[in-house]
Amino acid sequence: MRKKNLVCALLAGAMALSLTACSGNSGAASTTAAAKTEAKTEAAKAEEKTEAAKADAAAAETDWPKSTVTVTLPYNAGGDTDTYCRLMCQKLSDKFGQNFVVVNMTGGSGIVAAKSVMAMKPDGYNLLFNHTGASLVQEATGVADFSYTDNFTNVATIAEDNTYVVVVKKGTEWDSTEKFVEYGKANPGKLRFSNVFGSATHHVGLQMEKSMGIDMNELDVGTGSAERLAAFMGDQVDVLAANYMNVRDYVEKGDFVILGVCAHDRIPGAEDFPTFEEQGYEVITRKNYEVKFPKGADPAIVAKLSAAIKEISEDPEFAETLAKYYAAPYYRDAETMTQEDVAEVAELKEYFAGVELK
Repeated sequence: MRKKNLVCALLAGAMALSLTACSGNSGAASTTAAAKTEAKTEAAKAEEKTEAAKADAAAAETDWPKSTVTVTLPYNAGGDTDTYCRLMCQKLSDKFGQNFVVVNMTGGSGIVAAKSVMAMKPDGYNLLFNHTGASLVQEATGVADFSYTDNFTNVATIAEDNTYVVVVKKGTEWDSTEKFVEYGKANPGKLRFSNVFGSATHHVGLQMEKSMGIDMNELDVGTGSAERLAAFMGDQVDVLAANYMNVRDYVEKGDFVILGVCAHDRIPGAEDFPTFEEQGYEVITRKNYEVKFPKGADPAIVAKLSAAIKEISEDPEFAETLAKYYAAPYYRDAETMTQEDVAEVAELKEYFAGVELK
């Protein structure tokens, strides 16, 4: 009996030692794995810093720009894209001591300007300035037979404007969101919506129809803000979607009524106007203003311009000026911009799947 107890005790002790050893080895293994992971992370960070340093060094070595840089944008003067582009170009001219000249080239909802820049030499002296509200919708819907991400050399994003609003005239049968939805449901196809097919406007109109359960008569009365506003005021259309800065004066005079803001949040500085989302309708769009070279631009020039744009985006004076138009600085480098734009195009493709482009 004593022998049996002794054997049991010895076995128990051996098992305890074995478990302790295993536990110790497990802890050591975990520590080693964590150390390896941390080492990899640090190595990755070091590699990123090295690549960034190389890019900075290359940018510092290039003597670009040595002459005038032409910046093409796809809209008429006076709208949001033109305003933000000219603000950026003035800052770049001051920084580099060379003129950054803005060229307004309309046509094809921006496609004419884009293709024109695509065909130019990637020598650093021709740029495209546009916004994602149009470009990514065009790419997603196939209105553009090229890619705004793959067929250009992306440089950077400089600003964002999340102030798209939908307005109607004061005194109409549909001059509140409630009346608008009620009228739209009772009169399918009667409300005339100012649409630019393959654009942010198109996206907004489609979201309104889907979330409100209405059907509007979509009319293309022009691409630029000014001509669309003129068509709205001339009673060619009943409903207009536009940046707040383009309709603010008419809203303040009481001529226009804002049905909703097409964003998650109310407009800073114009908080009286509710979003569509808070009224129960999923109508959201945004505009990021981007800078691109023709495909094949020198990485050193790209790095130098991107760094300058980042510097401008951090300039308090630039932010203060943008705030007057209810916009804000928003910097993304080329890599981040490309990744996020590709993801957004994929989302838009899903949304527009099966939608007939009139």
